[in-house]
Amino acid sequence: MVKSLKGRVALATALVSMVLIVGVAVGIEFFVYGELRNSMQAQLDSQVKLVAEQLDDKLRGKFLALHRMSRHIGDLHAITPAQFDTFASMSVSMPETFNTLFVAAPDGRVLYDSTFPATPFNIADRDYFRQLLAGAPQAASSVIAGKITRSPGIVLAVPVTDAQGKVTAVIGGAVNLLRQNFIVDLASNAIGETGRYCLVTNENPARYVIQADVTKILTPVGPAQTLCGIRDPGRHEIVHMHPLVARAIMTTTGWSVVAVVPGAEAFDPLARVRRRVIMLAIAAIGIAAFAMWWMARRMLRPLDTLRDLVQRSAGDMRAVQSLPVQRADEIGALANTFRDMMEQLGDHTEALEISREAARANVRRMQEIADRVPYLVAFLDSEERFAFVNRACEQRLRHSRERILGATARELFGPSLYREFAPYLSRAYAGEAATFVWDFGEDAAYRCFEVSYQPEWASQNVLAGVHVFVRDITVERSNERRWRRESHTDHLTGLLNRKGFDQALANAVRRAREGAGAQALLFVDLDRFKVVNDTWGHALGDELLRRLAKRLVASVRESDAIARFGGDEFAVIMGDVQDVVDVERAAMSILDLASRPMMLSVGEVSVGACVGVAMVARGEDQTPDMLFQAADRALYNAKHGGRGRFVLSDGVPGRFA
Repeated sequence: MVKSLKGRVALATALVSMVLIVGVAVGIEFFVYGELRNSMQAQLDSQVKLVAEQLDDKLRGKFLALHRMSRHIGDLHAITPAQFDTFASMSVSMPETFNTLFVAAPDGRVLYDSTFPATPFNIADRDYFRQLLAGAPQAASSVIAGKITRSPGIVLAVPVTDAQGKVTAVIGGAVNLLRQNFIVDLASNAIGETGRYCLVTNENPARYVIQADVTKILTPVGPAQTLCGIRDPGRHEIVHMHPLVARAIMTTTGWSVVAVVPGAEAFDPLARVRRRVIMLAIAAIGIAAFAMWWMARRMLRPLDTLRDLVQRSAGDMRAVQSLPVQRADEIGALANTFRDMMEQLGDHTEALEISREAARANVRRMQEIADRVPYLVAFLDSEERFAFVNRACEQRLRHSRERILGATARELFGPSLYREFAPYLSRAYAGEAATFVWDFGEDAAYRCFEVSYQPEWASQNVLAGVHVFVRDITVERSNERRWRRESHTDHLTGLLNRKGFDQALANAVRRAREGAGAQALLFVDLDRFKVVNDTWGHALGDELLRRLAKRLVASVRESDAIARFGGDEFAVIMGDVQDVVDVERAAMSILDLASRPMMLSVGEVSVGACVGVAMVARGEDQTPDMLFQAADRALYNAKHGGRGRFVLSDGVPGRFA
């Protein structure tokens, strides 16, 4: 990189000169290239068209030979293979005209073959054969692989017809593309020194009929950069010398004769001229750059003196007094401006040092205040590194302040714990304040913290970091959990009470509405419980209720909720039910366990139960009251239908056996 002003002036001048010279050279080259290409393209087009016409003439001659044979072949059923060989050798010259001659019956069976007379095969699947049967006067195949040799080749064929015009046979001749013939000769002919011909089909994608590399015969034609086996090296010059490509379509087969001349050969004279022009341009640019550098050095010498004085003044303020402030030009104006700036800088430097000392004192006071706060206080910079922590953070993280500062949150917390905080931290770094509760452990090991993230902006759109505040709320949360647990529990049985039941029922209805699965509500009412209370007293009745509650808990799934309303009424909420049969089975199980005798303090005591069942299907929009009333009506129907029964809310009864 050029640092001096005079060097940049010289470089800029050289660049302008280079652009002008190169622009003129490129413009001339484009013009010459276009004219030369148009002229050579026209010549190549004419040459390729002539080659295509010659190939068409040769193919027409071969078709004429086949037509003559079709008119004079005689009775195909009376001719022998030896007679056919004699007839073929008298009709056409082999292998100059065809490599193989054959005759096929209308069903595709080859009756005679000059190369493989003893090998039977069928050509009914060939396109050219089907065209002749459909009425075509002659047909040429695409490039195909031989039935026996698998060698690439083409087949020309004509029909043999009777007096009524019916096709009685097909005579064909094959040209092997791996042997010397007029098509293979095309690929061996060069255009200039490195140009080549090739022949491609009219299929999609097109395939090579012939090209210099015989291994490419029958293969799809590749990109234009490798057409006819001539590889275009790509763009390496200012003007890319594209290869010359000419095409002509053969009228007999529809194939394309393609000629390709590499750009390097076609435009070699233009490339030689380009090299000379580049050498002249480089010389002109070098001379212009040297001349401008010399002129700039003489004109900008006073500026060098000013630069030296400015550099000295950085370490010695007395050098400012030597600045050339008396000059009347731009250098004098710069010197005066720099002197005024240095005087102001001295005043600002003293004020800045005073401000720095005050800031350091404020930081110390803030640290002392934060260390006295029982909460965890920290600040994370824009890279999630700790830039500030108080003493509570040191104690909770069990690391010294020196170890914490500079470390990232992931490094200190570890990957698993960091994943719990990451979503909220991402919101804070996106500019949104985030507060959440983080708890872990159970019973005596239970801990709960309220974590707050508050973003701080350095400017309007630049985030400086995130303030972190962590408050230990374990005591408050423990009391809240204990109160909630006690307020939702029936003290006699340990099951849910009515408040807990209402909450569980609302959650079940919501889950069904959101598509989680069908939910079922089972109301259970004991039979003969009043007799137990009247006979042995309420204490024994309470003992029976506790024993029945244990049986209910053991009879349903762990995920199901069980509640006692009071007296002898119970409810079971079954979540995510797959089949109504599961609900019926649960109802029958409850009837079974309720009817079994229970060993109490006074001996065996027997009661019974009735069950009312209501269900809400997945996706169904019901309210808890609707489901409650449906189960209550089902229980009413069960009780009035006889003891030991369960009834579904649609009125279909189920009898416990």
